[in-house]
Amino acid sequence: MSTGERDISILVVDDDPLIRLTLDAALTRHGYRVTTSGDPHAAAREQDPDAVLLDAIIPGCSLNECIELLGRRGDGNRRPILVMSGSLTRPDELAGTGIGYLTKPIPLTELLDAVEGLVASTSGTMT
Repeated sequence: MSTGERDISILVVDDDPLIRLTLDAALTRHGYRVTTSGDPHAAAREQDPDAVLLDAIIPGCSLNECIELLGRRGDGNRRPILVMSGSLTRPDELAGTGIGYLTKPIPLTELLDAVEGLVASTSGTMT
């Protein structure tokens, strides 16, 4: 995995500040431009990232609502999302969406592989 600068922005949305800090550090160290937020509503208004890492359970916002808020880019195209949770069970809301799922705690190599796959989809045309 290269640690050089990439022209890919990742938004991390998680209500846990320690998880945001940890993911920010790991992804930044591997060349991604990272922003973080604990509030998906504010993030949707203020950010237009290439991809999103999203906690499955955020107080005040259902998973479906978070996906709706963050799932489109400013140009209207779909934005790739990767959902993370401490639950071993993939949320039913993700069925048929093509949205990836990781179980916390996430080993660094697994996280980086998943993000690499996620951002690879940003190079194609998303509708």
